[in-house]
Amino acid sequence: MLTRTEDSSIISSPIESELFEQTYLDRWIRRAIIAGFGLGFSLPYFHLLNRIRVMGDEILETLPKKRVVFLSNHQTYFMEAIAFFDVIYVRHMFPWEGPIIRFSAAEETMKKNLLTSLMTKVGGVTIRRSFRDGGQEVKRPVDFEGAARIEQAIAAGWLLHFPAGTTREGAPFRPGVPLILHRTKAIVVPVRVDGFRNLLMHKQFPGKMFKTCSITLHRPLDLDSFYTKPYCKDDGHALIEQLTQIIGDPQPIVTTDIAK
Repeated sequence: MLTRTEDSSIISSPIESELFEQTYLDRWIRRAIIAGFGLGFSLPYFHLLNRIRVMGDEILETLPKKRVVFLSNHQTYFMEAIAFFDVIYVRHMFPWEGPIIRFSAAEETMKKNLLTSLMTKVGGVTIRRSFRDGGQEVKRPVDFEGAARIEQAIAAGWLLHFPAGTTREGAPFRPGVPLILHRTKAIVVPVRVDGFRNLLMHKQFPGKMFKTCSITLHRPLDLDSFYTKPYCKDDGHALIEQLTQIIGDPQPIVTTDIAK
């Protein structure tokens, strides 16, 4: 069993305590939404109309119930998150709150409509991006409150996090990710998803059928030396490079015509 000792530097988590403060109704609303997505969307769309190949998911049974972060490349707003919930709750039949699973999402995305609000109820952890807003490039201060929510979600259970922070293909991973990992001392499972963009009919609206997608869970990273030393930017950059090699989008090959 993989374990990670608790780090006293992490602030007591409102998200973690919320799990014990939820009312009976709150818990069943969350369960009902997950079950509704599973029966009404995930089972027919991912298991009948399309195919999701899952590799490396045997690692799930060895992970502790808290302080685990799955770092994944990002192709759509919600398809990967729904498919990941399907892997946990449908394929592996984990208990509803053992572990509790959350996913990170841009704050503006989760405020778009009723569907996104429901996704927040299921487990969306919002952060206000400092570099992008509504499809436009911006420059604004780092959302420290959002980063704290990410850290608290990791401390409380499992978090599916997208280090690129955008669905744009080939986007670099954000430099703040290693700092969050260093502060939480989380077990890090790299996840590579492929083919989910092919499910989209228009913008972020799914509907295409008879496609094959894949989710590959890699072995947890060995970060003991990274965690035991004081954080420095060079080590953080090295970790970003390592993650990019494992789950980053392939870079286009640039060729030159030497005959010219």
